[in-house]
Amino acid sequence: MIKYNMLKGCVYMNKLEFINGEINLIESDNLVEVSISDKYELFDIKKITIDVLDSTELEIIYKNDNETKLDIEYNISSNIKFKVTEIKEENKLKVCYKYNILENSNIDITKFYDAYEVKEQDIISLNGVNSKVNYNFKTISKDMQKYDIYIYHNYKKTTSNILNSSVNLDSGTTLFNVTSIVYNGITKCNLNQINKIIEFKDTDSKIHSNILIEEEDTTSDHKNYIGKFKNKEINELVSDKVSKEQAINLLTKKFMLEKIKNKKIEKIVNKYWG
Repeated sequence: MIKYNMLKGCVYMNKLEFINGEINLIESDNLVEVSISDKYELFDIKKITIDVLDSTELEIIYKNDNETKLDIEYNISSNIKFKVTEIKEENKLKVCYKYNILENSNIDITKFYDAYEVKEQDIISLNGVNSKVNYNFKTISKDMQKYDIYIYHNYKKTTSNILNSSVNLDSGTTLFNVTSIVYNGITKCNLNQINKIIEFKDTDSKIHSNILIEEEDTTSDHKNYIGKFKNKEINELVSDKVSKEQAINLLTKKFMLEKIKNKKIEKIVNKYWG
C-alpha cells in the first residue's frame, strides 16, 4: 500500500495524476490523505481511498491507454467544504465510487470523461444532518457507457443536486440509471436530478431516473432529455456569419461546459467543438 499524507506544496489545493497505472503526487496540502493499494491483485483492481480532513480542493487527472479498473472511496469529515475535479481520458474504464459525507459538509463533485467504453457505479451516502452534494458529471461517449448512480439520504435536512450530461459521438451510447432514496422518518430532504443526453444520430441511449421517497416532508424534482438540439435553439444562433454546423458546435460546447470552470476541460472540449 502507498499512502500520501498531503504535507507539502500549494496550500488549499491538491493535485494527483494517474497515468498508465502510476499515481503521481503533483501538489498537496495537509488536508487530504490518499491511500493506494491493489484491492484484487489477480484482477488488477486498484483501491484508492481519499480521506478529506478539512476544507480544501482536489484535482485528479487520469490518462490510461489500457483498461483501467478502480475502486475509489471518498470519506468526507464533518463541517467542511470540499471541491473535487476528476478528468479522465480513457479507452476502457471500470470503476466503483463511494462517497461518505458527514454532517454539515458540502461537497462539489465535477467529473469530465473523454472516453470510449465505461462501466461505472457511484454510491453517494449523505451520512449526517445538513450534508449536501452537488454532482456535475459530463461525458463524451464514443462507445457503450453505463452509469449506475445511487444517492442515499440517510439523515434529515440533506440535499443532493445531480446533473448528468452526455454527448454521443460516432457509435457512442449512454445509459444513465439514477436513483435517489429517502427512507421513512428522514425529514426535510431536498432531491434534484437533471439527466441529459445529446445525440447526433439515433442510438439506444436510455435514462432511468428514480426518486424513491418514504417520507412526505421531502422536496424533489427531476428532468430528463434524450435527443438532438431543438431547431429553435439552433436557429437563434444561425446568421450570415454563423452556419448551422457552427451553431450546433456552439450549443454543444456550452452544454459540456455548463457550471464548469477548468482550463484542462475547456481544452478537451475545444478539441471537438472549438
